[in-house]
Amino acid sequence: MNKAVLSIFGSEWFGISISTLALAQGFILLFLETHNIYLKFVAESMTFLGLFIFIVVFILWTLRGLTASGVRLSHWNNLTRLSFTALIPIVGFVLNYQLFFFFGFNNITARLSLINYFFEYVLAFSIGIMLGYKLYTKEITQKEINYAIVIPPLSIGAGIFLAVPLMDYFRFSYGTIIYFLSIMGIGIFFFLYIFIGSLALSGHVTAKHQESLPTTMLPVGIASLIVINLLTISTFSFIPGVNISLNSVKFISILLWGFELWNFIVVLFLIITNPTRGQLGIWAYGFPLGLFATSTIKILAFTKLEFMYVIFIIIIVVMVILWIYAWLNTYIVVNRIINIDKIGK
Repeated sequence: MNKAVLSIFGSEWFGISISTLALAQGFILLFLETHNIYLKFVAESMTFLGLFIFIVVFILWTLRGLTASGVRLSHWNNLTRLSFTALIPIVGFVLNYQLFFFFGFNNITARLSLINYFFEYVLAFSIGIMLGYKLYTKEITQKEINYAIVIPPLSIGAGIFLAVPLMDYFRFSYGTIIYFLSIMGIGIFFFLYIFIGSLALSGHVTAKHQESLPTTMLPVGIASLIVINLLTISTFSFIPGVNISLNSVKFISILLWGFELWNFIVVLFLIITNPTRGQLGIWAYGFPLGLFATSTIKILAFTKLEFMYVIFIIIIVVMVILWIYAWLNTYIVVNRIINIDKIGK
């Protein structure tokens, strides 16, 4: 594979892995609701597919940085590609959680996962700091201001997936630290979303670049992640006096879910009226929808409203359709890469 081909494999390719893991999460939730063992098999297969894709993409992305001249600096200077790098800790959090779900854990795997949690948290935090520094110091092009820049804040909040089993297991040791970091993470990604998200919205509605259109689903993921974090944190109380009423959390969660639903419907209309062709950006739909499905199930658990389950099923169906459609777009991209490789030879 020549350098021209390797130069194409930027951090946006990690979207394939996290979208596949998000679909696995959807089938996990569907299995928990229906107890259909075949759905569990599908979810498990999707998890391992997501792991395999991540390994392949990570190798290609690393080789690109090591061999393609001049791309390292340009990669970290581009806000969009810098932001997509934050998908790496998200994959780490979600994949680790899903492996726990399927195989359980023992003392060794729990401690390895604890190390992974702290590593991914620091990585997500560091990428967020780098993004903030670039926003203040870099001369930014119009194309760079899109919803992709909310991924670094979102990656910090994604730690809640792995935090839950770890807080349960290390309840009398590291549980308090993880609890503190989870609450701190909510503050970081919530306020960063308010400021950075407003900037992204302004940039998108004024420029309207077609290639960044799929990132408009990301606000659904942010709102969903706030719901997931709040509902989860409210069930723990590691620090005396530092907790929140479950009833208040339920009220806030429904408010946020209403915004998720509105944004979801708006973006569905965008998908239908402005189809994406031959772009990897379409993978940006996957993870936010996985979070939306998770928050919907959590709200269904305490509201018992049947229409919530119907909406959950609709989300899963949309995820499957968009996942297949994203692969069709990826085929076009890969075919283009093969042609570049032939020209290079």
